[in-house]
Amino acid sequence: MTAGPVTIPRESPAKSPRRRGASRGWWAAAAVVLLPTLIPPLSLLWQLITNGPGALPPTLRLLELFAGTLGLTIAVTATALALGTATAWLTSRTDLPARRWWLIIAALPLVIPSYMAALTIIGATGPSGLLSNWLGFVIPTPFGFVGAWVALSVFLAPLAHLIITPALRLIDPATEEAATGLGAGKLRVFFTVTLPLLRPALVSAGLMAGLYTISDFGAVSLLRFDTFTRAIFTLYAGQLDRRPAATLSLMLMALALLILFVERRTRSRADYHLTSTGRQRRPQHIDGWARLGSFVFLGSYALVSLALPVAVLVFWLTRGLGAGAELGTFWAETGRSVAVSVGAALASAVAAIPIAMITTWRRGRFSDAASGSVWAIYALPHITVGVAVIGFALEWAQPLYQGLALLLLTYVAMFLAQSVSTTQDSLRRASPELEEASRGLGRGPLSTLGRITIPLVAPGMAAGAALVFLSVMKELPATLLLRPTGFETLAIRIWSATGEGFFARASVASLALLGVSIVPLLALTYRDLRN
Repeated sequence: MTAGPVTIPRESPAKSPRRRGASRGWWAAAAVVLLPTLIPPLSLLWQLITNGPGALPPTLRLLELFAGTLGLTIAVTATALALGTATAWLTSRTDLPARRWWLIIAALPLVIPSYMAALTIIGATGPSGLLSNWLGFVIPTPFGFVGAWVALSVFLAPLAHLIITPALRLIDPATEEAATGLGAGKLRVFFTVTLPLLRPALVSAGLMAGLYTISDFGAVSLLRFDTFTRAIFTLYAGQLDRRPAATLSLMLMALALLILFVERRTRSRADYHLTSTGRQRRPQHIDGWARLGSFVFLGSYALVSLALPVAVLVFWLTRGLGAGAELGTFWAETGRSVAVSVGAALASAVAAIPIAMITTWRRGRFSDAASGSVWAIYALPHITVGVAVIGFALEWAQPLYQGLALLLLTYVAMFLAQSVSTTQDSLRRASPELEEASRGLGRGPLSTLGRITIPLVAPGMAAGAALVFLSVMKELPATLLLRPTGFETLAIRIWSATGEGFFARASVASLALLGVSIVPLLALTYRDLRN
């Protein structure tokens, strides 16, 4: 019989004395990787200690910002996980026609930045909006919580889709078939067997979506919903005293650490390793109203998340061409965007390996602190990261100021959590005894790394690199502050053209950004298409 994967809960690595002792090499590499992630929070803390907190907003205002940020984070995370799980299950577990195409379509909205999603909502609604013109009546623009919730949820759901899809594929069918044989219905099997086995993927996707929501500036700013990030930007832009903004940034970082603490406290102590079995999964047959409902759901999601943004961009482009607008060229910006995105993606993929190792297979005393520092900077507003890094460069590293190396280093620090998360997921689903067996057979550390560890984490590294590439392509605030003089990317082109009212130029750059970003997404989904 042929062999295949089966998921078996095992004892937590924290209980294994052999795994507890982390090798010095992995810890040394992790320490070097973590240094850039410590620069922004330490720089902000140094400003607070040396200069004081400054004049903070009233306590009631701080509570409103906290409630708004936390409420939006919870709503977006829950909605994105629900949408991503539904699209992943329909495209990987059922016999829907053209499900491979639906798998790609469900992932494509990830290429759309949050500020572009917000512009899509604004451009489609209101008195002169695209949908209002088509339908013949005015659709009010959903400013505030509803607009920010819709924009972030719809365009973060593909993140959950990409993480949950391979996790669904790796669950052994024998586990679910055993529950079915004991009399459990489909829904009960899903909620009592499938979802618990998806916990690592759900936690990774939820952390990414939640912390992205905490740090987002584009959507909440354009849709006028008050969160910590919008308040921080207002303090930076409207006052000469930057101390209050730094203090609010530290509060935001504390909120991210609180979320991480809650996740650690509630995490199951079971691992999810893979061994061999002979089961082959058969797609679940759906017909009748269930099939119709599935097509309606997937089609509606594709219309809202893909067709509508592209239609708004084309609408702006055609209207600008009709008015004689000059589009200009964007090849230089495209080349710069691709270059820095590839560099940051490769560096992040490599840097994630030691962090993932010391937080999964080789847990030690400071593992949680290492993981927390990676996620804490991921949650910081990018405008705050940019200002903190500028302060650090001016104070202690002036040769790096406005240099490309400092920009790439900042990208790696900001988005390292994405690579770490996907790499951790690969390690959790592979048995650590494989590496120990290699060492027991006389293989050295480097040989074991190349022959065992890297192949095991390769899927997670590839997924993380693709996510980092997409994030850097879309990144705006930190790039504005840290870029070398004259260094413009597609995101800056979109931002500047929109701010000046040149929507036709912004639409061309936006379409170029979408076209380039599709490539890593297709590479990311290729593995799932083969299966």
